[in-house]
Amino acid sequence: MISTLASHGAALAFIVTLGLTQASGAAVDERPAASPMGSASNEVPAARERSARVQPAIERGVAWMATVPTAELRFDSAVFLSQVRRVFDLPALDREFARARTVADRDDDHPHRILWVPKQTMPAKVTSGWALPSDPQKRAKPNDVVSEALHCAANGFRAQTLAYACGPMRDDGGYYTTHALWAVALALERNCVTQAETAECVASMHDELLAAQPAELHPSRSLDTDLYAERLLVLLLSGLRGAQIDGFVTELLSVQRPDGSFGVAGAHEPPYHAYHATGVSAWALSQWHARANE
Repeated sequence: MISTLASHGAALAFIVTLGLTQASGAAVDERPAASPMGSASNEVPAARERSARVQPAIERGVAWMATVPTAELRFDSAVFLSQVRRVFDLPALDREFARARTVADRDDDHPHRILWVPKQTMPAKVTSGWALPSDPQKRAKPNDVVSEALHCAANGFRAQTLAYACGPMRDDGGYYTTHALWAVALALERNCVTQAETAECVASMHDELLAAQPAELHPSRSLDTDLYAERLLVLLLSGLRGAQIDGFVTELLSVQRPDGSFGVAGAHEPPYHAYHATGVSAWALSQWHARANE
């Protein structure tokens, strides 16, 4: 879900997340009410234990994120924090989101601000005027496809964009496929495409991402965890449930460090990679928690 980590050339998210004015105006927070905690009385013990671990894990992750200097934050810091706030009402999370917005809101015409400024409007030429690659060996920026889906209720979602997301955009379970599935899920949510015209595509991307997801998570760098969490996230956002998804949650929880980070200690990588991995992990865990407690 999602801005670009330059070292991979792909936007990371994930995927996104609240105000009363257009992008150029002052945003007023319109966070939906936090989802209520559901009853665990009918859950099997393993599921009950897993669900009970999620909120503390997110709280530890947010506490660690607050230690990262503001200068290290990027636009997508506000993306994933805003989405976690849709599920959990936590003062520390509110503070970290407010800090991330001081960075993200500098880019006041970014199409993804609609995720926390829901009345943001963008010209159609911005969200759906980009050209699809004519060379089959090249890909468009992942965020172009996501932006078109985010604003499709007002500006439309082109048939050729859907065909691109379901085909040439994909990269065998990597960040392009995660963004492709996220975009299709967003377009479905906004009634810009139908279940009938996307069912085969979504099922195919589910199979692709499930095949790419390791049974056990042993990250050697933060981006290993980041991609694992992002696959889990978009599978959840596109409606997948079941024991395999629950197993991914257990694996993800198992790699959180004692300090709260989901990054890899000692990895030689840009500092933001650990922050992004922690934010996307929190978003994925919050989505699983919300669905487990529906």
